[in-house]
This record gives sequence, C-alpha cells and structure tokens, in this order.
Amino acid sequence: MAELRQDIVTGSWVDVATDRALRPTDFGKPCEMTTPDDIEKCPFCPGHEIMTPLEVLAIRPNDGEPNTPGWQVRVFPNKFPAFQSGEPTLESEPLFPRRTADGSHEVIIHSPDHNARLATMPPDEVELVLRVYRHRYRANAEDAHVRCVHIILNSGREAGASLEHSHSQLFGVPLVPPLLQQELAGASWYHTRQGKCVFCRMISSEMDMLRRVVAKNRSFVAITPFASKLPFEVWIVPRTHQESFDMIDDTQLEEFALMLRDILGLYNDRFGDVPFNYYIHSAPTDGSEYPYYHWHLELIPKLTTMGGFELGTSMWINVTTPEHAADLLTGRIEKGMGAL
Repeated sequence: MAELRQDIVTGSWVDVATDRALRPTDFGKPCEMTTPDDIEKCPFCPGHEIMTPLEVLAIRPNDGEPNTPGWQVRVFPNKFPAFQSGEPTLESEPLFPRRTADGSHEVIIHSPDHNARLATMPPDEVELVLRVYRHRYRANAEDAHVRCVHIILNSGREAGASLEHSHSQLFGVPLVPPLLQQELAGASWYHTRQGKCVFCRMISSEMDMLRRVVAKNRSFVAITPFASKLPFEVWIVPRTHQESFDMIDDTQLEEFALMLRDILGLYNDRFGDVPFNYYIHSAPTDGSEYPYYHWHLELIPKLTTMGGFELGTSMWINVTTPEHAADLLTGRIEKGMGAL
C-alpha cells in the first residue's frame, strides 16, 4: 500500500510506497541484462507478457490477442505502483497529515527489441511512443482522482532504472507536485504583470540570440536553459503556445519525435551511453484553465552526483555554463566559435 505524507513545516508531500523496494529482487539484477540468458528473463520482452500485469494498451499491427507477442508498444499498470486506485482511506492528524496515494502508475514499453533505444530507433517508432504518451495522458487525465499526469523516462541504473529494456513511466498524481506549483506560480505572476506567457517570451528571446539554442524545427526549439540545474540540461519547448501536452497535434508529434531523437543522439555522440532522465511538465488536469503555462520536456544526463548541499538546500551547483553546454552539444566549439 502507498500513502502520501506531508511535512507539516514545509508543506511538501512524500509518497511512501514500500512495495517498490521489491523491484530489484523480483525482476533480478537491474540494468545489467546483456546476455541471452538475461534477456530470456526480461519481463518486458515479447513472450513474457505473463510476467507483467495485464496490458491496458498495445499497438499491434496485425491485431493479435491481448497480452501476447506481436506488439510494437505496450502499456500496463506498474507491478509496484507509487499511486493506484482503490487505496483505503487513511486517517490524518494535525501534526502528521497524510492522505491516500490514489491515482495511477503505468509502464510504457518502447519496443519489443530489448536493446532498442530512443536515440537510435527509427523516427516513426519514436513518434509511435509519443502517440502512446498522448493517448495515455488523455486517458489518465479523465480520472477524477488525478490532478497531474507526469511522464518520465529513467535510462540507466544511475538514473533510477530498475530494468534495462527501454521504457517510460506515467504517474497519475492526486496533487500538484511542488516543482510544478512553483512553475505555475512564476508563470502566473509574469502573465499577470506582462500579459504574456513567460515561456513564449523566453523562447522568442532565445531564438533571437541563438546563444543557448541546441536545435530547432518548425514546431519545437531545444535550449540549454539560462539557469540550468545540472550540466547539459536541455529543454524541448513548443514554439506555439500550448498549456498541456495533450494539446499537441499529429504534425507536432512527428516533429517532437525528431527533436527528441536528435537531442538524445547528441548525448550519445558526446558522452556515449550516458544515463539520463527526462520528464514532461504539463498543466494540471483538474479541469481548470492555465493560459499562462506552457508545457515542455526537460532532459538531464547524469554526469554529476547530487551531494549534501543540494539535498540540504534544494539549490543546485552546476559545473558548466549552459552557453558552453550548447556550444559543445552543437559542435560550435569544434567549429572555432570558442567557449565561455
């Protein structure tokens, strides 16, 4: 059983999901399944569907039976959920607030190929994964208990992955997480005073300067944000205003797939098979409108380790400038433009 507990001093919530500690022992050695024998034990590979919960969605070109091989992308509830429906109601106390972790938690398998990676998959296969993201986002947003749909990818042990087979996770969260609350508050403050979306203004300015732009196409721009938390952090942001990820249309999905694949390819070119995280920040799904917010995807390669300062202050120490990161990722340093 999972539950949410609140720090009465800071107001922050913690999801206590003790069953998730069973993941490595249940599925064997994490993130090291490289031999044929290891692949044979992978619960995410075709033919092993019985090792996972029943699927909620699968893309099958030949219309096969559910929970059988023949799929391209497969989605099922997480076996060890951080949030799930039907949790029992919890009693709370004034000094020790808690609530039910009522929501959803799904696993999205990107490909039947155990060794496939988004950075090297064909663009149409990456686009299919993103189409599934949109479908599951919309489906989970309809849940009355869910106030935020949060999609993530952990790639590599150091990034938090418990299995090597490439997959994403979707969380239907029953509250608005603190970081998203901060972004909403800041975006609302700017919109109230300037009458414009701060993300739109930021992208317009970045496109004028081109100093931190890593890539661009008709629908998206990728930047190393001015106040990057960690080295080589990249944001992919829609060039037209959209408050929520589910507003993306089919043409934009195609260009989003190309952009995402390109940025992950740059990471591979510069750092090899580096562990990384990405996550999508989108407006809450509580039925309200958030015209001042602008969804985006944030990517962070795991090149440094969080220490006591970061943990104790919630401040970040970045050992490189975003300008230098953009130069290195795009090859501008090698082309003689120099670094900061």
